[in-house]
Amino acid sequence: MYMDEQLIDYLKDFIKEDRFERMIDVLKRRTDYLTVVLEDLHYSQNASSVIRHCDAFGIQDLHIIENRNKFKIKNHAVRGTLKWINLIYHNEQKHNSLSTIQELKSRGYRIIATSPQKGSNTPVSFDIHSGKAALFFGNERDGLSHEILDNADEFLHIPMEGFVESLNISASCSIILQQLGARIRNSNIKWQLEKNRNNKILVEWLKGSIKKSDNILKAFSL
Repeated sequence: MYMDEQLIDYLKDFIKEDRFERMIDVLKRRTDYLTVVLEDLHYSQNASSVIRHCDAFGIQDLHIIENRNKFKIKNHAVRGTLKWINLIYHNEQKHNSLSTIQELKSRGYRIIATSPQKGSNTPVSFDIHSGKAALFFGNERDGLSHEILDNADEFLHIPMEGFVESLNISASCSIILQQLGARIRNSNIKWQLEKNRNNKILVEWLKGSIKKSDNILKAFSL
């Protein structure tokens, strides 16, 4: 951790002061108390929108499950937000959905399937105090797989007041992240990133914002 702090102090001189201060301010609002998991998303426009929503609402980690569909991004739709979010791919196992659940559970996450099941919570009634939550969103046509639905700890849905019975994944993700994010930030939950992780992310952001950062890092190592 001390090495990261030294590196931050060195690299910050290669960008504008207000840019560095902006990074610090944004990181103060970042969280991994909530994380987003996308299972087999098909449309690149939705994938790109979710990345923007994660950045907008302070979610640092976005997990990508690839069983049948490859995760495709439209660069013009992402508009530079990709470098601020950690994309974590799950595509090397026979059953990637199950292995993702197991991995997240081992890290203390509750598995939350966004699906209107009997007894499911809403973003207002969801218990934010019961621990970290991994929010699973399914693909545009089929929704979440049986592997996710059968192994979910809880379910979450957005109540509808009109004739429309569902929203697309981009809109659903945006609403849920905004409401849950606002609730945890207004609570006494320790939702901010731990210092060690905060510093590692800041180093990556600085490296990504400096031209020829590899050469600069070589000079730091001398």
